[in-house]
Amino acid sequence: MKVVIIGAGFGGLATARKLSTHKDLEVTVIDKNPYQLFSPLLYQVATGGLPEDDIAYPVRAAIPGVSFRRGEVTRISPSEKNLTLSDNTTLEYDQLVLATGSTGTTFGVTGVSEFALQMKTIKEARLIRRRLLGMYEEVEAGHKPKESLKVVVIGAGPTGVEVSGAVAELQKSMRHEFPNLYKLATVTLVEAGERVLPMFHEKSSKHAQKELAEIGVTVKTNSAVDRMYETDVHLKNGEVLPGGTMIWAAGVAAYSTWTNLGETDRSNRLKINEYLQTTSGIFVIGDGAHLLVKDKPLPMVAPVALQMGRHVAKQVLNIKNNKPLIPFKYIDKGQMATIGRRRAVVEMPGGLRLHGTLAWLTWLALHVFYLAGGRNRISVIADWMWNYIAWGVGPRRTVID
Repeated sequence: MKVVIIGAGFGGLATARKLSTHKDLEVTVIDKNPYQLFSPLLYQVATGGLPEDDIAYPVRAAIPGVSFRRGEVTRISPSEKNLTLSDNTTLEYDQLVLATGSTGTTFGVTGVSEFALQMKTIKEARLIRRRLLGMYEEVEAGHKPKESLKVVVIGAGPTGVEVSGAVAELQKSMRHEFPNLYKLATVTLVEAGERVLPMFHEKSSKHAQKELAEIGVTVKTNSAVDRMYETDVHLKNGEVLPGGTMIWAAGVAAYSTWTNLGETDRSNRLKINEYLQTTSGIFVIGDGAHLLVKDKPLPMVAPVALQMGRHVAKQVLNIKNNKPLIPFKYIDKGQMATIGRRRAVVEMPGGLRLHGTLAWLTWLALHVFYLAGGRNRISVIADWMWNYIAWGVGPRRTVID
């Protein structure tokens, strides 16, 4: 049986690992990048906390025994059971798993695509880091106004909260290099809804907002963005926020490339049944999948992709062995977000909520656990320890952009 997995993210690799021990299966993973990106820590690359090598792991090393093809899929034909790559190569399959992840979405807000920086790839994280650090040089040299040191982050979900806290800590660390400028740097977090971390319990949201304020982040809730320009953000309430770096963390959507494969939701996610299949029999997992659980679609987060990936591997084996498919059951293991050093919120199943140092240590341990590769784990721990002790951002000067 030929199994093709499109996407080497959390879900795709989880499927591949489960199938790798079955030698009677011909498994191929396709991705345009030769590495798996640990996206939950991408914001730390963007703010100089970690070097990019720490969160990128070679796909071939991650799935020994499984074929990997670097390329981009441009066409899928469910009726013919084949797909076409950008180099016009055609691959046939018996079972196809679509695990292509997600991309940033602007919700049609004017100016976002032109002037805001998003954070879904290493390249985008690199651009943010270059802007954040380079702006100090530009202001010091008189090439940019002092307002350019202001940072505006739009969207107060976990990504927005984490990047805001990291930017605030980066700005504090710059006092050693730019003692006359660092006090001019600010970060403002803008949220259209009533509170930060709206998917968390209200108590966790309040705690997170209090922690953000303590480290210097200005939080503006009930503040939807109307439009954006190169040097400022206009809110619908009429307020104008000046800034030199605008980071858009307001939401993600599935790639529109595959909307022709079935019915989709407003975020381009393909609607799938309880067996994780479209009507044409393609398995869809992770951020590209719309599966209703208790009348709500599952969130676009890594734990969902991991569980779906492992389940689809079982489904493929059931098909091979002429056994019936099994409905997918999602196990909610909670959610977490870090705000800064010794500052985090963690919500566990059963209503248990952790805040502060214990939550932060829990967040650290879980992220290290899920990192691929022993070298990456050791390197990340070493960088975190140094940054914590020295209150600096060590790796940021070792990478020349």
